[in-house]
Amino acid sequence: MPKKIKNCFDKNLTFQKLMEAHLRARKHKTYKNEVIKFEINLENNIINLLNNIKDNTYHVGNYFQFKVYEPKERTINALPYRDRIVHQWYVEEFIKPYIVPKFINTSFACLKNRGTHMAVASVQNQLRIFKRNYGDFWILKCDIKRFFYSIDPYILFNIMQKYISDKKLLSFTHLLIFDNRIDTIGIPIRKLYQSIFCKYLFK
Repeated sequence: MPKKIKNCFDKNLTFQKLMEAHLRARKHKTYKNEVIKFEINLENNIINLLNNIKDNTYHVGNYFQFKVYEPKERTINALPYRDRIVHQWYVEEFIKPYIVPKFINTSFACLKNRGTHMAVASVQNQLRIFKRNYGDFWILKCDIKRFFYSIDPYILFNIMQKYISDKKLLSFTHLLIFDNRIDTIGIPIRKLYQSIFCKYLFK
């Protein structure tokens, strides 16, 4: 795995890859109005999106805010459908192959072939090892209050800079983090991957 992401933005920016991103974004949302409207003129919409990204005229759309109450009350910031396609493309082509492998090995949520059950198995294994080596112990269960809303986007971008040398990809990453921001501090909780590229610690 290379230390930095190099020369990959242009080769991964294709009609086919954006179409695949659309198919992922529409999953379980086939009958949503915004999806239906996008698919009425699907090929032209994908081509326009592709050209917007290529000629640097793409900008993040306006957020639509709503609240969910399970498992706790949270404010969700949903973007227009075309932006969710872009996020799917970005995550699939750059985050998963290049950034996810750099996560600490005890990251489990939202990761393919990991998840809750593997996290439980890992914790149980660590408990057995600790019990065998040290005897009785205490466990601290805690959560970081308003974690996403306290993330400094400048620190986040500086972290991403360490892993990206592709200038076009770095510029696009800056666009996704800072364009059309709601607040100067904090990362909006999005329906798509809940900002997967800032959720985990890197090695």
